Amino acid sequence: MEQIISVNEKRDFLKWFLNRFHLKSRECVWLLNYCISDDHLLSLFRFVDNIHGCTRSMVISEKSVSDKAFEYHKRHVTTDDPEKAFHDIRLNQEEPIFVQVNFSSPYRTPEYVGVLEDNPFCHKTVHDRFGEEADKIILKAEEKYLRETLNKEIDKALDEGDKETFEKLTNKLKMLNILD
Repeated sequence: MEQIISVNEKRDFLKWFLNRFHLKSRECVWLLNYCISDDHLLSLFRFVDNIHGCTRSMVISEKSVSDKAFEYHKRHVTTDDPEKAFHDIRLNQEEPIFVQVNFSSPYRTPEYVGVLEDNPFCHKTVHDRFGEEADKIILKAEEKYLRETLNKEIDKALDEGDKETFEKLTNKLKMLNILD
């Protein structure tokens, strides 16, 4: 599935990213500011969470993460020099650039999730991954609801002096705790 992220959304994200985080490399700030100023160039950007398999890509990291400060890949050539990347980006404005930005808790950030696209070279899509995360959240919510319901029913059985129901419900709660 092809996502369409506007140039303005990409620009807003990069401005947000630069204002919010301190990058490990000053040259990366310059490179991103240059890209922000060029609509056509920015239209080539595809923000992905993993550049694996991409023919042309760059990775930019902020200071608080352990990843490399910068990496630029073009087919089988890799550099950690933002100036070399700048020259290639400036001269080659036809091929998409897949961009991975590394910062803490990216999936909790609507600014990032709003520009995130699927990596066409990677089999797992953004939607698959978020679907798995949503399933985990739903499962936890269901377990919490079940515990709360059982606790309320146990309290009710205690209040009514219903020993049989109390024992049955406490056994269910114990089983739920064992499975947890």
